[in-house]
Amino acid sequence: MAATTVLGTTAHSAPQKAPSATLVSDITYQILDHEDFGPNESCPRTDYSRETVRSLPRDFFFSRTCGGEIRVEIDYRASLNSDRSITIIGGHVKFFEGSSVFTNDQDGGLDFGFTGEPQTIIPMGQAQTRSFYVENDAEGEPDDHATVTVTWTNIRNYQLSRVRLP
Repeated sequence: MAATTVLGTTAHSAPQKAPSATLVSDITYQILDHEDFGPNESCPRTDYSRETVRSLPRDFFFSRTCGGEIRVEIDYRASLNSDRSITIIGGHVKFFEGSSVFTNDQDGGLDFGFTGEPQTIIPMGQAQTRSFYVENDAEGEPDDHATVTVTWTNIRNYQLSRVRLP
């Protein structure tokens, strides 16, 4: 009998990319700086981002100003779930008012999506919108306020061409 030699080959596969999704954050601010003298200042503002989210949480931060003395900040954390939905784990909206927009005098704010509060979950290919109202409640000036509205969209790759760019 003749001997047969078979050479084995090992199949190599490309490394698997970590699952990810693209989170679009479209934010509008309606900020009002109430004045006791002269006209009030109304400041519509916007922010926009398109960022990759993976299973490790990612932090987001945005800030807008009005009237030379008000600053509104929003920050939140997002994480990818096993079904490729994205969870907004928690965040803050902060209202600052002082002698300039650089003040550290926080006069109002709220937290969202933490323990005991509903978290926002955005399924793949869908959007969720939340609105937050903050005012200067530390100094009893509720006429100075802001409404921050965020639309989070978890887009599929083929949707990228249809999403507006900043």
